[in-house]
Amino acid sequence: MFDLSALDIFYLILLGIGVLYAVIALLAGMDFDLPFDLPGVDLSHEISIANISPISIAAFVTAFGAIGIVATRGMGQAAMTSVIWAVVGSLVVAVLAHALFFFLFIAPQASSAVRQGDLIGITAEVTAPIPATSVGEISYVAMGSRQTASARSADGQAIPRGATVIVESITGTVLNVRPKT
Repeated sequence: MFDLSALDIFYLILLGIGVLYAVIALLAGMDFDLPFDLPGVDLSHEISIANISPISIAAFVTAFGAIGIVATRGMGQAAMTSVIWAVVGSLVVAVLAHALFFFLFIAPQASSAVRQGDLIGITAEVTAPIPATSVGEISYVAMGSRQTASARSADGQAIPRGATVIVESITGTVLNVRPKT
């Protein structure tokens, strides 16, 4: 019925592997539990999909098979030309899949972590007195939430609880502050 070459069969196998991978990834990503136990198979671990590898590779493999079949069967291209079409097309698809995944799922995830460099110059309140030669504690608002940090007097003078200070620099995890004038 169909006169399939070895290259066509290779393309179909890659297409099948890509589709099978997509189905398995879809099921694994869901809260899916088999209603029975498989002898000798431990399914108790969590499945995690990394940012680039699985999605990009699956997109590449699937697109390679699909574009290869379209090039040989649909467009009547020779073997080498169909491989070139498949490689170039699947690279484009893989890059687009990665970009789409990144911009839809990774980039929108906001971080509540405050970068240390962003703290320089902010105003804070001393919540535990800062002795002249030791460390106290300050409180400040960053990224919409109240944070606390260890603080040391930048000029070596004691700073009382309740005083308003400005962060001048950071040494390790200790903020160096001076009273606001």
